[in-house]
Amino acid sequence: MTILPRDQVAERLSVSTRLLVRYERRGLLHATREGDVEGYEPSEIHRVWTVVSLQRDLGINLAGVEAVLKLRAHLDEVHARLVEATERLRNALETGDE
Repeated sequence: MTILPRDQVAERLSVSTRLLVRYERRGLLHATREGDVEGYEPSEIHRVWTVVSLQRDLGINLAGVEAVLKLRAHLDEVHARLVEATERLRNALETGDE
């Protein structure tokens, strides 16, 4: 696994590492440790960017950011269930099953 060090992520997003740690303590971000380096897996970088953007660029407070992330996760889950239901319906129609 390759992680991006927290300080590099902070620098690229023009925020402090303290802010990222604050987000982590709040449960908004999940850091990973690789040896002596603590940072973020590539899959977490988009979430880091989202959290920073929601707060810094849109002025949403941390409770609001948390709500947005929960809503987004819920919508992703609903979308996955809809895709699954659509596939089951398509298969039933193709095979003539009910």
